[in-house]
Parts: sequence; structure tokens; C-alpha cells
Amino acid sequence: MATPYPAHVGPYPIQGVIGSGAMGMVYLAHDQAIDRPVAIKTIHRRLLETGDDDPSVAARFRVEAKAAGRLTHRNIVPVYQFGEDNDCAYIVMEYVAGRNLRDYIHAPRKLDLPQVLCLMSQLLDGLHYAHERGIVHRDVKPANLLIADDGRLKITDFGIARTESSNLTRGSSVIGSPGYIAPEQYTDREVDRRVDVFSAGVLLYQMLSGTTPFVGTDEAIMYKIVYEPHKPLVELMDDPTLAPFDAVLDQALAKDPAQRYPNAAAMRTALLALATGTLPDALPAEIVLGPRLRGTGAAGTKTVPAKDRDASDGSRPGASAVPTVPDPATTPLSPSRPQPVTGPPSVPVPTGWDTVALAGVERELAEHIGPVARVLVRRAARGLTTLAAVRQAVAFAIVNFEARERFIAKGAASPTRGGTGNGGGTSVTSATPLQPGAGATAETTANATPRGAPMRDGDVDKAAAALLSSLGPIGRIVAKRCAAKSQTREQFVAYVLEQLTPTVDARRVQADLWRALG
Repeated sequence: MATPYPAHVGPYPIQGVIGSGAMGMVYLAHDQAIDRPVAIKTIHRRLLETGDDDPSVAARFRVEAKAAGRLTHRNIVPVYQFGEDNDCAYIVMEYVAGRNLRDYIHAPRKLDLPQVLCLMSQLLDGLHYAHERGIVHRDVKPANLLIADDGRLKITDFGIARTESSNLTRGSSVIGSPGYIAPEQYTDREVDRRVDVFSAGVLLYQMLSGTTPFVGTDEAIMYKIVYEPHKPLVELMDDPTLAPFDAVLDQALAKDPAQRYPNAAAMRTALLALATGTLPDALPAEIVLGPRLRGTGAAGTKTVPAKDRDASDGSRPGASAVPTVPDPATTPLSPSRPQPVTGPPSVPVPTGWDTVALAGVERELAEHIGPVARVLVRRAARGLTTLAAVRQAVAFAIVNFEARERFIAKGAASPTRGGTGNGGGTSVTSATPLQPGAGATAETTANATPRGAPMRDGDVDKAAAALLSSLGPIGRIVAKRCAAKSQTREQFVAYVLEQLTPTVDARRVQADLWRALG
């Protein structure tokens, strides 16, 4: 049974349904004044009853109209108008006949390397344009990227974009789609254009491998994004020719925003350097997928608002949809593997560091995570002065907790960067017992006879509240995981401190925890 829809939204006659969800509907409509098809995204009137200063769906809807309305770029869906009628508010935007990127990722015919680079180049070009105008998307994912019928990529759904004059999010909220948002969006740190760079890295990984770098339940994904490294493509695909892309991904997916590409243009330049020939401006016509639409014989597509889809990547492909043209996605073709590329860019030893000293740490870390250890260690060494600090900075990459603790413990006494050891030595570093990995570690505490006050009912809730200001919503996950391994409060606090990244003030976290636990 076809989904019912109104005859008009505002002055626009409705011709079909493109998508639906809890927020409202997305319709195909006709702009009679200019005689063109348009897409209209609506939001139910009941969601508009809160104020503009409330971090609500309605407020983000208004932000989308303002943000996207400022952007005029070939790779961004333009917004024509924002309006309200008796039943809803609505945004009128360009109608894009095509499919979203998710359909291409899951189609039997895989994108080849030049096509992946073609799409990434367009995405990063559009993002850089928006960033230079003070707008960060913050929810870049396949469902929000449309491929038009001419093969060009267009970014849509700036509904949660952050503009220079907007502050719609609060420390207790996470806005974005699990698996694609950056660590700082979980940990309540400052958000800037580099969150979109991280999301672009996730998309690059997914287009090259068919899977996202961080998978699992929403809670597991959150933890992995903040604390665990992604698996290198070379290992996942068993293809050494992908090593140059691992170098790009290591930087794009860095946990610390300071270690990522500073902007989308820089990532685009790095990717274009890996191309072995001239890249197409758009996808070739023979692989462009036909559009889908409900409720009419016309062809069309548009993604459903971000909050209305499942958490995996935010789309519901083909839900109640009928293909109106022959669909290449249903025709099995031989998948193509990425083309061979040249060797990976090297990561130089930071100024002031002895190669031999870092090599020892690199070798130890490589036993746990493979060749990417060199990249992580050398990048971490920038701005640090002791091997202990370097160990602490890269330890997050080791998934096994006990192995990570042993790795950190070796840096308790180590030479400065001018030394020539591999992490040993007798000089005491500047690390203190309050810093993760220094002094008495959680491992030694756990192995000793339990002392101190035992864990009590309610301690996890108290700790989660105390961690909110430093870690954001992920604080509850950290608290639950650490409590499960702890018999005493002392052990619990030690485990929490060991989980912290170097950018978090461990002294403040320790003080907040003991204050909350009483």
C-alpha cells in the first residue's frame, strides 16, 4: 500500500515520497514558479514547540536551513527556502535524482580505486569549501552523500552542522552517527573541522574494504573510536599495495585531532598523490545507479534525516521502495581490486630524537599491532621529551589490557629523547603517579592483595557523573568496564586513570573521582 501524502506542502504540490521517519517526511515536489522538481524535508509541528536555544531536533532543523543556505558548491546540495505551514516546517532543496553512497558500497559491483579517489576528492573539496565558511557538517556518512545521475557526489543533511554562531550541543549529548563520528564528539572536547576529516577517513576505509574500521554495538563502537586503533587495510585485505592508504588513514583517523590532517584540502592532496593516472571528474555512466521513489512513477531519491535511520550508517535502503529504472545494483559483476600504487610516504624521526631509542619502542609496539607501530611512535614523539611519555601516548593501540599495562610499565624509568636505549635505563622521568602509566599502575594494584574500601552499589553512577566533564558520555562506559575488573575503589580509580588518553588531565580526573566516591 502506498504511503499517503499531502497534496501540498506550503505552495509546493507533492508528487511522491522520498523518505520517512520520526521527524517527518521527505517529499518530491514541484516548484511551479521556476518549473523544476525539488526535494522538501519536513518536520512535524510538535517538534517545533521548543525554543531555538534548546538542543532539539527542531533547532538543528533550523540550523540546517541556515547553514546549507549559505553554501553554493557543486558538491553540496543547495537549500532554496525555509518555511512553515499549519502542520510542519520544511526545507526546500535541490532534488537530486540518484542514490546515496551506501548503495554503491553495498552493490555487487565494487568501486575501483580511481572511482574511490574520484568520490573522495569531491567530498573533501565540498567539505573544505564549507569549513572555510565556518560550517562543520559533523555527520558525514554514506547516507548523507548522494551520487547524482551525472555521477557527481553531493553532500546533504547539514541538519546538525555547527556554525560559528550556533551552540546547540551540550556535554551530555552526542550528535552524529556511531561508527563515523570522531573521538572528541564522544569525549566533550572542542569540535572543529577535523571531525569531518575523521569521518572522511572512515568513508575511505569503508570504500576500500567494504566495512567500517570500528564495528559492534553503539557502546562498543564508542569505546573503540576513543581508545582502540583501527586494523590496517594491509592486514584486513591481505593486500600490501594498500600500504600507502594506511598511511593516509593513520593520519585521518588519529585519536588526537592535532595529529590529523589540519583540513580537508590537506587530506585531498595526500590522496591525489596516490593516484596512478588522471582521475575522472565523476563516476562513469555505466555504474551510476538508478533512483528510487515511493508513491509515484517518477524517479528520485533523497536520504532520510539522520535521527530517523538505523545506527549502523544511517540508511534504510529500498524501504518500501520500487526501482523505477533498471537497477545496475542487482546485476552481479566481477568485483575489482584496488590498483597497485607506489610506496607509502615515510614518517621521519622527529627532530631531537635518536632513531635507535625510538626503534626499540617501535619494535615492542609492532609485536602487538604490526608495522603501523612506526607511524604511531614517530608521530607521538613530536613534542614529547621522554620515552615513557611516548609509550603512554601510543599504548592505546594495544587492545589487550594486560599487554598494554606491561608495555607502559617498561617506561617507568627511561632515558630522555637524547638517549639510545629501547625503553630501559635508570633515570626517572617526569611522569608522576597521578599520570596514567606512571608509578603504581592498575596492573600492579590488581595483582596485589586487595586493600582499601570495596566497590559499592552506586559507585559506577557516581563515577560516570564525575567523568562527564572530562570524558563526556563515554565516561559511563569507562566506569562500567573498570568497575567490572575492580574489587576495591583504589583499583577502580587506578584502572580509570590507565584508560585516559594523554590529552586528558589525569590529576583532575583522579580528584573528581575521589570527590564523587567519597
